[in-house]
Amino acid sequence: APADACPEIKDISIYVSPVKGGEGVARDVIEQVMKVQGKWMVNDAFFW
Repeated sequence: APADACPEIKDISIYVSPVKGGEGVARDVIEQVMKVQGKWMVNDAFFW
């Protein structure tokens, strides 16, 4: 959930981003998921 989400949404969210909606929250969430999966900034990510 974005940092500026309503409290009810934050309460049920697994991850609350420090980034507000419209300011890059989607990128932040994707980055966090990729880090957990071990896919963030690995050499294989740069080859098609």
